[in-house]
Amino acid sequence: MPQLDVRIKRFTRESINVSDVKLTVLKLIEEEERHIYGDPLDVVAKILEEESKNQNLDYVMVEVQGQGFKNITGEGLRRSGGILLYPKPAQLKKIGIVRVQTLKSTGDSGYYRFKEDEIEWFNIDDEKMYVYDSYVEASQDVIFLVIDTSDGRSITRVQRSLPPQQSYQLQSQQGRLNESSASS
Repeated sequence: MPQLDVRIKRFTRESINVSDVKLTVLKLIEEEERHIYGDPLDVVAKILEEESKNQNLDYVMVEVQGQGFKNITGEGLRRSGGILLYPKPAQLKKIGIVRVQTLKSTGDSGYYRFKEDEIEWFNIDDEKMYVYDSYVEASQDVIFLVIDTSDGRSITRVQRSLPPQQSYQLQSQQGRLNESSASS
């Protein structure tokens, strides 16, 4: 059996406030490295079984690396039920807020565009903050969150930021505004 290098990251959920947005993040509370001999799948299964007994944890990520391979497995011990902000747990660097006033309609397609300098950026200085799935509460004028992580960036629409009827009104009003400004 080959030797495996195993890294275990343990997380709890925590709420943070960024401007007028409240969201839940994963806070890294402990990181452990082990060197184990065995089958990688058996090792991951055994570790996740052990970790599931810890009532103080909300999420565990196990990274197994051996000769010629690397495998990362995450396990939510307690599900958040929120929206997916990033496809896998990643270290949170910045959160960007896009407000409805900055959106420009791309026409009848229902898509919007905004520029980088129209995003309100807020740095996250705590290196132990990770983002994955989250509950999000935001003021009515917040329409998108831009999540900047150590692994890349994602854009998420804040579904609760505008009731559906206002969302449709906004789109058609913006379309008229763009048409009238284009003809002036």
